[in-house]
Amino acid sequence: MKEEELLKKRLLELAQKSYSQNVYTHTHFLNEYEQSIYQDMEKELDYAHPQLVGGHEHFTRAVVLFGSKELFGYEGEIPLACARISPVFDKFAETLSHRDYLGAVMNLGIERYLIGDILVDEKCAYIFCMSHIMDLLKEQLGQVRHTRVAVEEVVWEETGYIQKYKRKGGFVASMRLDVLVSQAYGLSRTSSDKLLKAQKVFHNGRLCISSGQKIRQGDIISVRGYGKFLVEDLGKTSKKGRQFLTLAIFQ
Repeated sequence: MKEEELLKKRLLELAQKSYSQNVYTHTHFLNEYEQSIYQDMEKELDYAHPQLVGGHEHFTRAVVLFGSKELFGYEGEIPLACARISPVFDKFAETLSHRDYLGAVMNLGIERYLIGDILVDEKCAYIFCMSHIMDLLKEQLGQVRHTRVAVEEVVWEETGYIQKYKRKGGFVASMRLDVLVSQAYGLSRTSSDKLLKAQKVFHNGRLCISSGQKIRQGDIISVRGYGKFLVEDLGKTSKKGRQFLTLAIFQ
């Protein structure tokens, strides 16, 4: 695919520039498919000390940052910022979704690749973005749907945000990827297989098309159009050999 080859070329260029000029370089925000391409090239790029940075622990979108203090002798700035979007008048605030916030940001003419994850927390939301567009968000994002909002830059670690999960437990016939996707979202095995073949399933950040991929406790599975879940805990095995597990589905 042309887009895949362009991304590979760009990653190689950024790695070479970083290493040869002793400067930090970075991509724009990459989606999960693009991150999977990067991870397949990671060993080839290792000389430039690359890392994925999404702004928080369980990121879906992230930038690749090239360079390190070990390599250059100085600490580089991570080119990400976090904005908190909150209603001006709490009493009149609507219940807003991820789609509402994303639509409002893109209506400002901001390209999708400049925006990372959007985490909705009751009546406010946290939006990760490239640092250079933070001023634009603060100056121009005044409304989401019919709700007037205020934008402030925050330090993510100081927000106190707690990821919410819906926990789902049950027995499964095996720890295959297709089985767990079916368990998490109440799908048939046929539907899970279709999602895999459509390149919509990611296992620990890597694109996975094999339905027989074995999954372990602590693994994170992401399914485009459905969400993301953590294989949180494994319980006892039944007399018939079925495994009890608990999945933590991101909300």
